[in-house]
Amino acid sequence: MSVERLASQPARQLAHSAARFAALSAEPRGDAASLIERAALYGELRRLLDSAGIALAGELESFVDLTPDGARKLGERSPAAVMQVVAGLDGAEAGVICRVGAAIRPQVNLQGEVLPSRHEAIEAAVAGEGLRLARAARILSTLDEISPFASSGELRSAEQFLVQKSSDLTDRQFARLCREMPAAFLPDAAADREEYLRRRSGLVVRTLPEGLVQWIITMHPEAAGFATAALDARTAPRRQPTFLDVSEPADPREVDNRTMREKRLDAFVAMCRESLGCDSGSVAGTSVTVVVKIGLEELRSGLGAAEIVGVDAPISAATARRLAAAANIIPVVLGGESEPLDLGREVRLATEPQRRALELRDRGCIWHGCTAPPGWCEVAHDVPWAEGGGTDLGNLLLLCPFHHRVFDLEGWVLDWRDGERWFIPPAWVDSVQTPRRAGPVPQFDLQPV
Repeated sequence: MSVERLASQPARQLAHSAARFAALSAEPRGDAASLIERAALYGELRRLLDSAGIALAGELESFVDLTPDGARKLGERSPAAVMQVVAGLDGAEAGVICRVGAAIRPQVNLQGEVLPSRHEAIEAAVAGEGLRLARAARILSTLDEISPFASSGELRSAEQFLVQKSSDLTDRQFARLCREMPAAFLPDAAADREEYLRRRSGLVVRTLPEGLVQWIITMHPEAAGFATAALDARTAPRRQPTFLDVSEPADPREVDNRTMREKRLDAFVAMCRESLGCDSGSVAGTSVTVVVKIGLEELRSGLGAAEIVGVDAPISAATARRLAAAANIIPVVLGGESEPLDLGREVRLATEPQRRALELRDRGCIWHGCTAPPGWCEVAHDVPWAEGGGTDLGNLLLLCPFHHRVFDLEGWVLDWRDGERWFIPPAWVDSVQTPRRAGPVPQFDLQPV
């Protein structure tokens, strides 16, 4: 395929599609069919622009290679710099588009004869079918990975196969195919590749200027398998059945509207809590716990700030009061001179038999409409521990982490009436404070006829 065809074919299609897109956009208000057509044209324009950009990058690479002082005449250090500075692309995108352009441009031998591209299947797909830039780059990376172990014929077959599949698969499916292909050529190198991935794995902890703590985790497949399974068990919608009572529409202010990012973080924190609860050993003679420092006045009032030892950013006193009643959390109460007045001990925590009794009684989070199972729940105090609430079954309940925070921080009250528990909302949620029956979630009981 010639450079002229590679460059001109997308250009002609671009002109036609752009004109149609402009005409539809000029209409005062499009109907559904018009909007769908514009969306399709936008996608086509993006693909055609990529094709035209790849052809341009290939020409820039050829100009630099074949022209004395070619880079100087272009006014930049390299074709990628031209695409970055002149075309306005970011550095990474400019590098990728020039890499693809250089890989599929026609070759020229020492006698000046034009030879076919080294990657004719990719070149044809870019010019004719508008192969997306990211997919073209992914195919090239995959071919580079298998090239030391494959013959030229096998490389051509692999390239044609990947180009064909690129139009049939989703991004995730195609990425997985490219990851798995090297295994076909390296059946004996799986252990080496696994070790390579392990060496690239790790966890980086950063404290951001605003006080957030950022964990960047890069996992090898084995670690990702355990982590994904654990998070999926706590966050996947299919694992969380919902029981709706159409007679009592949900208050939108009570709906769990956390993003998936927030749900994953809460699930991760819950797993850390479980880990601490299961660890009966010690580090340097000290039990593995979370230590919270709070002033006496802040503990009494619930106002002000507290500190988790080892974390730079402060937490609210209200959060510290809630944590004080949680498993493996030690509150250090400080007096006026910041001297420790009381080092809380775990005798205030629910015992294992109490936890089992709560699981039998509550069968999970008792918040109205919540379906979190017992394993996801925390043992909460009705009357807070910081206010003298006892650690006995009558003062304990199971709540998931989300509803535990809502109960402790937003003014809800638990009321016992004729042996049943009811949640009383704060006035800002319900001005008449209508009681809402607490769980457990009703279960269908098959009775003999």
